[in-house]
Amino acid sequence: MLVAVASAKGAPGVTTTARLLASVWPTDVVLVDADGAGGDLSLLARTESRAPLDPDRGILSLAADARRGLHVDGLDEHLQRTDGGLDVLCGVSSPEQMTGIAPVWPTVATGLANLPGRDVVVDCGRIGPASPVLPVLTAADAVLLVVRPRLEAFAHLRERVRWLSQLHSSRGGPLAVGVLLVAEGRDRRSLGELTQLLAHERLPATVLGQVADDPRAADVVAGRLSRSIQSSLLVRSVRQIVEPVRTLAATGGTVRTTV
Repeated sequence: MLVAVASAKGAPGVTTTARLLASVWPTDVVLVDADGAGGDLSLLARTESRAPLDPDRGILSLAADARRGLHVDGLDEHLQRTDGGLDVLCGVSSPEQMTGIAPVWPTVATGLANLPGRDVVVDCGRIGPASPVLPVLTAADAVLLVVRPRLEAFAHLRERVRWLSQLHSSRGGPLAVGVLLVAEGRDRRSLGELTQLLAHERLPATVLGQVADDPRAADVVAGRLSRSIQSSLLVRSVRQIVEPVRTLAATGGTVRTTV
């Protein structure tokens, strides 16, 4: 199962959501840092021995192998395990590097989609027609769009869902698109408004739930703070969306959401 996490515009919390989603995933999973603007996983995360991650071991080394013919069984040598026990594929450090490896992304995406015995969660960052990770989006079992409760954000989300639908229909059929709203826990109105907007526009996307806007817990996820967040609103909210995400990816259909 391959799940891509992305945004239509800005920085609504894609990286935090993707990392937490992978951390609470109920089966073996790999987290891939594929943000086209440059990833920060290798800068902030640590190995199980608290050493820095190797920035050259990840997508860059995997792309080099892909040029010679990628075998999915060889992915493990490009992974690193963080101090939380999560297997990660580190990203590139700059947009220029991502552009340079663009020709091998179809091979990499196919390898990730067919990884035996493990699911894959990919942080794609902000996506659009020029994104080098388009092969990941078309290979994904589900694309999750993260958005905040702002009028302009909803407008960009609407256009990105339309684009994704057109992209996938031109390349082989419908795409399962889920939407995650990052908002304060007491904000229940925005979730309903977002659901109504998608329904009114007849857009092929399903609102899967709400991720708590919890800046302190997000700082822990990013590695900027060190404290337990297992009982935080952020972690609890992400745990609640895991099964809707898995169902959407497994069925390619809609998921009923309680608003």
